[in-house]
Amino acid sequence: MHKHFQQFARLLAASLVLFGVAAPAALAATTTTAPSNVGQALEIAPPLIYLNVSPGQTVSTQILIRDVSTSELAVSGQVNDFIASGENGTPKVLLNNDTNDPYSLKDWVAALPSLDLIPKQIKPLPVTINVPANASPGGHYGVVRFTATPPALSGQASGVALSASIGALLLLTVSGNITQNLSVAEFSVNHGGKTGSFFQSGPLNFVERLKNNGNVHLQPTGQVTITDMFGRKLATLPVNVPPGNILPASIREFSQALDKSVIGNKKLFGHYTAKMSVTYGTDKKALNSSLGFWVIPFKLVAGVIIVLIAGFFAIRYAIRRYNRYILEQANKRSGRQRK
Repeated sequence: MHKHFQQFARLLAASLVLFGVAAPAALAATTTTAPSNVGQALEIAPPLIYLNVSPGQTVSTQILIRDVSTSELAVSGQVNDFIASGENGTPKVLLNNDTNDPYSLKDWVAALPSLDLIPKQIKPLPVTINVPANASPGGHYGVVRFTATPPALSGQASGVALSASIGALLLLTVSGNITQNLSVAEFSVNHGGKTGSFFQSGPLNFVERLKNNGNVHLQPTGQVTITDMFGRKLATLPVNVPPGNILPASIREFSQALDKSVIGNKKLFGHYTAKMSVTYGTDKKALNSSLGFWVIPFKLVAGVIIVLIAGFFAIRYAIRRYNRYILEQANKRSGRQRK
């Protein structure tokens, strides 16, 4: 079981990166200082819960919670909505109760029971979701956050102790008129953060900003293929690896580097074409875009041109000198013959 939780912990860390749900810190009022490891005292599994539901349906799932501290813990849970914040996959957890988020599910989750855990103990926490009969089709999102406090400290009201919360993501898809639609907000290439179509050298970075115009989360997969001016494939770069979700009404940015780790010691020179091709949704819809760019080492080329020009004039001057010398010698011989 310990091995499984280590795996779950890794998955949790990955999911927090993919969806950006970091465990929000909270301050609990207590009479004494909590042990230093209380803030990192829990492991949960699974870190992501995907559910397909119908309006009016009641569904149940569970989250396994493990006490990884050296003391007993009282665990409490709460549910919050979240929305996309920025374009890097990090959501904004909504801690207030006056949100009008159309993708909310916070009020659908039944009250969560509290748990008491001893060190290394694992307990399941049941989560019951009552989907309203008038629930709108598409995606609804929430995070179940858990906070651990030593039992001796819980319920007291003075002093300060730190305790952190850790969260499991709920991603529900309500059946009905579901729209799955992605569009390309941007497909570009840059060097050192400067976007353009002419570059002196690598490494280069490709950026795809994909907008979710539908009403359910989407997880596109695909690649960017780069070919040279002769149609030869230079590199293939995966898009959205490891996989992350794009929430409805949001844009998510993906990027890939074209550097030595991809092309080795090859030098970029000439015109190149990059083609992005991804698929998404249950019907594997295709989304494509392309761009062209040049890589010309201007300084090197300018240096070569200067050398060639200098060489041309040097040769021209040498030829003129040589011609004058030949004429002078011819004139000297002619003069001797006349005498």
